[in-house]
Amino acid sequence: MEKVLDIIAIGECLLELSTNAPFETTESFNLSYGGDVVTSAVAAKRLGSNVGILTSIGEDHFKNILIERLNYQGLDISNIKISNEKNGLYLCSHSDKKQLITYRRRVASNYLAFEDLNLDYILSTRTIYSTGITQSLSMQSNQLVKKVYQFARENEIMTAYDPNYSSSFMTTYDTKEYLEDIIENIDILFLSLKNDVEVLYNLTSIEKIVNYFTDYGVKIIVVKSHLENGYYIHHNGKTEFSPFYNEQNVIHTMGSGDVFNGGFLSAINSGYTPFEAAKIAAKQAGIYIDRLGLINNIPTSEELSRL
Repeated sequence: MEKVLDIIAIGECLLELSTNAPFETTESFNLSYGGDVVTSAVAAKRLGSNVGILTSIGEDHFKNILIERLNYQGLDISNIKISNEKNGLYLCSHSDKKQLITYRRRVASNYLAFEDLNLDYILSTRTIYSTGITQSLSMQSNQLVKKVYQFARENEIMTAYDPNYSSSFMTTYDTKEYLEDIIENIDILFLSLKNDVEVLYNLTSIEKIVNYFTDYGVKIIVVKSHLENGYYIHHNGKTEFSPFYNEQNVIHTMGSGDVFNGGFLSAINSGYTPFEAAKIAAKQAGIYIDRLGLINNIPTSEELSRL
């Protein structure tokens, strides 16, 4: 089948209410949208990739807003499911407190199932991307990701994955199980040294991390290290370090890892090596964190070329 899409991203789409003040003192919130996978999808699209999104949108007052804004970004929304449930929501403060509250129980994104998918749509892409957060939404979501990754491997479609562990609504046991259930079907693995491998595997050595996951057949490993202020990229027996693009004047960091993942996958699909892709993605994420944190502030390829 013809590959009309570079990437299909599978995950939740949430309403976002954001403020630059602490929750206790703010007088208003900005209405936007987000979710880890959606942020990565928009980042990849901003660099020129053709990106589809697989998610479930709730039949509530915000349905049309979410659909219109995803469509405005240029994402392919032809296979979005409409659910009778309400849409999920998160509130975030970009103040010094960096507050975050999520409301994601019994919401639309919990109810996307493998049976809802058009497998020809999966066959139309070069790359599948999802996260542990997607698997954590429900048993249906977990099975969806597992079956799609197995289907992708059987049909020689590249797969990319980020555990994206968050202690606020995920357990270490479940997150590790999500990853290990599909590890043999993952080509590109994004990890945070602090939030993923140290917590889930008690590993701190890059060499040991690389050895552990390459033994499962992972081809490209990207490890984000806040201690070293950069990314370790492993591919074809070689490990290189790529520094963060922006280490100063940081307004926020929320979503920066998701932007990096989307930029990296876009660059890979454009023919760049993993080491080159990391530099491009780091630049996109670095510019993003110097802005207000809304999804519309993710840099485009034109902006990157000017800097």
